[in-house]
Amino acid sequence: MGKSCGECGMCCKLLAIQALDKPAGAWCGHFKRAAGCGVYEDRPPACRGFICLWLDSEKLDEAWRPDRAKFLMYTEKNGRRLNVIVDPSQPTARKREPYYRRLKAMSELAKEGRELVVCIGDRRIVVFPHEDVDLGLVDPEHKLVSGYAERDGMMTPYAMILSDVATS
Repeated sequence: MGKSCGECGMCCKLLAIQALDKPAGAWCGHFKRAAGCGVYEDRPPACRGFICLWLDSEKLDEAWRPDRAKFLMYTEKNGRRLNVIVDPSQPTARKREPYYRRLKAMSELAKEGRELVVCIGDRRIVVFPHEDVDLGLVDPEHKLVSGYAERDGMMTPYAMILSDVATS
C-alpha cells in the first residue's frame, strides 16, 4: 500500500501517553515535524502498539491523513468501536466533507452492535446514522455504552455513561 506517517504526527499530539507523562492534546516533546519521533526505536509500548486507521486502511485516501483531516481514527474492543479523536483546535473538523458523510455511513454498523465515538478532548459524541448523541464532558475512567433498544416497536439509538459510583 505504501502509506507512511511522513510529517503527520497527529497521534503524537492527540493521544495521552502515560509512560511519557504526555497529556492528550499536547505535542510530545520527542516529535519533530521534519524528523518524526526522536525516540522511535525506544518508544513506549503505547506508541509502538498504536495502529492509525489511515495507515491501516486502503479505503482511506490522502484527504484522511490525520494532519490533513485534523482528526485520527483507531479501533478498539476487537474492532467493535471506531474512535475518532479530533484536534481540539479544530473541533468541527469531522463535520466537514468528505468526512461527515462517510462517518455517518460508517455509523450504520451501529445496527450490528458497533460504536462510532467522536472524542474532542474529554467530550464524547456517539454517532448514529440519523443522529449524533452528545454526551458532553466524560470522565475517561467511566464506561461509555451505546447501541439500539426496542421502544414502541421501533429500534431507538441510545448512548450513556456508566459511572462506577456505588449507590446505597
